Amino acid sequence: MASSNLRNDNVKSIDGIIVSVYLALMFIGWLMITAVTFSDQSLDSFGILDSLLTRESLWYGIAILIFLGSLLIDHKFWDSTSWAWYAAGILLLLLVVIFGREIKGATSWFVIGGFSFQPSEFAKLVTVINLAAYLGLASVKVHRGRNFLLAFGILALPPILIMLQPDAGSALIFTSLLLVFYRAGLNPTFFIILFALIGVVIGTLLVGVVHILPYIMLTGMALLALQHRESTLLLIGVGILFLLTLAFVRFVDISYILIGLGITLTGFGVYTAIVDRLQPVVTILGFVVSMLVISYAAHFGYHSVLKPHQQDRINVWLHPDKCDPQGSLYNVIQSKTAIGSGGFLGKGFLQGNMTKLNYVPEQHTDFIFSTLGEEQGFIGVLGVIILFFILLTRITIIAERAKNDFIKYYAYGLAAMLFFQVFVNIGMTMGVMPVIGIPLPFISKGGTALVTFSLMMGILVKMDLDRGRR
Repeated sequence: MASSNLRNDNVKSIDGIIVSVYLALMFIGWLMITAVTFSDQSLDSFGILDSLLTRESLWYGIAILIFLGSLLIDHKFWDSTSWAWYAAGILLLLLVVIFGREIKGATSWFVIGGFSFQPSEFAKLVTVINLAAYLGLASVKVHRGRNFLLAFGILALPPILIMLQPDAGSALIFTSLLLVFYRAGLNPTFFIILFALIGVVIGTLLVGVVHILPYIMLTGMALLALQHRESTLLLIGVGILFLLTLAFVRFVDISYILIGLGITLTGFGVYTAIVDRLQPVVTILGFVVSMLVISYAAHFGYHSVLKPHQQDRINVWLHPDKCDPQGSLYNVIQSKTAIGSGGFLGKGFLQGNMTKLNYVPEQHTDFIFSTLGEEQGFIGVLGVIILFFILLTRITIIAERAKNDFIKYYAYGLAAMLFFQVFVNIGMTMGVMPVIGIPLPFISKGGTALVTFSLMMGILVKMDLDRGRR
């Protein structure tokens, strides 16, 4: 009787919402793949292994079976074997560079028969598991230098190896796992500094080194202002300076603005050193110098290191006016046109003209969201975004109600990767993010990605079932 009650409790505790949303996204993904590949020829060839629709249908079936199979594995298995899985993932990343097949300029796949396997997708799973297992140890405190360096090494090694393929898009996804560090207790100042430096890089590429210098100086002033009790008034003053700089930078010689802000920043620094202490001034000065160095490095890297086609990817995002509408900007223009042509209700399933005539390149992979926009319109697009929002919300709920740090950090790792891929993929199909080759989870073509995320989802659901066990 007790055993029967336990089984009933477990069944009741399955998060039905997250499972339903997962299956709904899988079904939508299969429909979109069908829409992209549909033709009279595809119907005639369905069931033949060489058919794209047949292969993708098999992958969807395999992914769901793996999702269900993962529910039978105790979550402690993944915790206790995390280093073995991580080692296997690293080994595959090394082997694919040597023995993998080059497709579209990247040696990222093993090809066996009619199927391909991408180790970088498997690396996402093992990195999340190993990072969660390490940070979940009672003896590990992420704010300690040694613990932080080892955890960061776990995170950094896979993308470094992926860059050897090279596959910048897949490597960039791993940066999303910094969210796990934040949830594990890393000082928020680290992330403030990180986002500031990212902002400097983007700003430099957008307006150039000279025109980003005033904002670097203003950042230094804001940090100095925060050192004083009367920081509210000082911050208001910095805010006013920021608005004035923004208003006059186009109409006043930049050298006058730099001289004025330089004198003001020096005055801030001297005042802080006199009324407070010298140490924060030195620290903030070092941060400002670091931003200047990174700004010049970004400028040099863009103009002297990146190849023309890599520069084009950045220009499509930040300087579309410099791009060739028939060249690097073509994909984005066609994608935006396809999405816009769907209107409010869409043209209907299998009725998308741009989809049928293959106007959007890579429509079955990176740009599959344009098919959704054309055929299902604003309602369909909104529906998919809501499904992803619900999925991410449920994952964070599972993370917060977990009584086990391994489960909590694993859930946040999965949520971070999903959010990053969804945000960047949808953004790049609409021209607001750089086109860096990141697929839409559960929907874009790609058997390895589909199986990996399905396995990750299954592991999470099983973890939630075991949340009461330490």
